[in-house]
Amino acid sequence: MHRRAFICVILAAFSQTGPAALADDVAPATNGAVYKQPASMRDVALDQRGRLRLAKGDKGYAAAGEFVSRPIAVAGGGHGRVDWIEQWTTPQRWKKHQGNPIFGPELSGKWDTWNNGVSIVRNPDDKTYKMFYCGRAGAGIGFAEASIDDPLTWKEHATSPVLKPLANWEGNTINQPRVVKVTDQHWRLYYTGWGYDHPNGGSRWAFNLAESFDGGVTWKRHGKGPLLERGGAASPDGGGVCVPEVRRVGKKWMMWYTAMKVASGQHIHLCLATSEDGVHWTKHPGNPVLTEDFAKGPKRNVISRCFVRYADGLFQMWYSHAKPNYRIKYAESPDGIAWEHSPIEPVLDAGPEGSWDSQMVEYPEVDVVDGSWRLWFCGNGFGSVGYAEGVPEAAIRVEMRSGQTVAPDDSWSRWKAIRRGATIMESHLQLRVQLTSSNSRLSPALHALKVTSAVR
Repeated sequence: MHRRAFICVILAAFSQTGPAALADDVAPATNGAVYKQPASMRDVALDQRGRLRLAKGDKGYAAAGEFVSRPIAVAGGGHGRVDWIEQWTTPQRWKKHQGNPIFGPELSGKWDTWNNGVSIVRNPDDKTYKMFYCGRAGAGIGFAEASIDDPLTWKEHATSPVLKPLANWEGNTINQPRVVKVTDQHWRLYYTGWGYDHPNGGSRWAFNLAESFDGGVTWKRHGKGPLLERGGAASPDGGGVCVPEVRRVGKKWMMWYTAMKVASGQHIHLCLATSEDGVHWTKHPGNPVLTEDFAKGPKRNVISRCFVRYADGLFQMWYSHAKPNYRIKYAESPDGIAWEHSPIEPVLDAGPEGSWDSQMVEYPEVDVVDGSWRLWFCGNGFGSVGYAEGVPEAAIRVEMRSGQTVAPDDSWSRWKAIRRGATIMESHLQLRVQLTSSNSRLSPALHALKVTSAVR
C-alpha cells in the first residue's frame, strides 16, 4: 500500500496587504496548492518570521483578532489531518503559593541542611513525583516524594541520601541533580561536582552520570567521569562545563549545559550538545546558543541552569539569569538552537523585602497537569523550594467547518474548535483562527498551519 501526502500550507505565504482575489477561490484536490491570500483577516498580521500574530499599535497588541482561510479542497476525497505550531501561549506570569517555601532543610533529614537545585520527575505510576535535591559539601543527593494531586506536600524518602560524593574530581561536593527517564525503571541522573582541577584554570565545575534501574531509588555511577570535557582556552566552555539539562527528542538526545569562558569573571552562558545514546556527546559547532553581551551591565552576569520542555513542535526554556541577582526568564525555539526571548522579563521576579525569596529566584522546574502549569524554584541562598502556578494571558483557538460541496452552504458543518492533529473526513474544509491576549505586551503566534491529505 502506497501513500502520497499533499500539504496545503495556509499561512506561510500570506500577503499583509489584504484579501485580494485569486484566480481560483478553491484549489483543485490534487495539487496541494498554496493559498497566498486569506478569505479575511481582522486585527491580525504576519510578523517578520511569517507567523500570524495580533496587530500591534502604539499601545501594544490588540486584545483579539481573527483569520479565516479560503475553502480548501482535501486531496483524496477527505482523509487527513490539520496541524500547526503555536507560540507564546505558555504562561508568562506566575502566581506564587502564599505558603512558600513548600520544602526546605526543616523537612529533610539531618544529613541535609540545604535543598538545592531540585529535579522533579513523575514516577511510573503517573500519580506521584520524585524531587531530587542536594545538600552542602559532603552531604550528597537525596529525594522526596509527593502526590501529583498535591504538589505542595513532600516527604523525604528514607534511603536519602542516595548518592554520596567522592574525594576525586567531585571534590567531596555534588549538587544540581538533573534526572531523565530512559524507561519506567531505567533513570539517569546527571550531577555536578566541584573539585575538577583543569589546566585551563577557570571554575572547578564538571559533571558525570549515574544510573538507576529501580525507578530512581538506588544509583550507580557511569564510569569515572567527568562525562563531557571542556573545550580549549578560547572556546565558550573552556572555563567550565556543568549543570546539564537533558531531553530526549525523538531518537536524539539534547543537552543544554552551563558553560564558562576562561578568565572571564562571571561570564557564564548556555551551550548545546547532542547524542545518540545520552552518554557520548557532540558539542554544537555554533555554541553558545543562549548568551549576551557580557561587556554591558554589572560584572556578575550569568545565564545558567535551565529547564527545557518540548511539546507540539516547540522547545520551551525557563532559565536562571543573574545580572547581578537571579531572576527566572523564558525563551522559545523551533529547533532548540535559535532562541527567541520572551518580551516579559523576568517571568518570575523576586519577592517583597523580608521574604524568603526577596533577593533572588532561580533553578526552575516545570510540569503541566491537565492544562495547569506548575513551577518549582529556589529562593535566597539557593536552599529552599517554592511553588507557583502559571497564569495564561494569550491563547489561540483553531476552528474548522467542512462539507462535500466546493463552497460553504447549509450542508456544511458548523464551526467547531479542533485540536492539533485533528482528522479530516470531508472533501472540503475551511479554517478559522482566533487569537486573544489580556496583556498588551504579549501576542500569541501561529505558524506552519497545514492540511495534510493522504491518498491510499
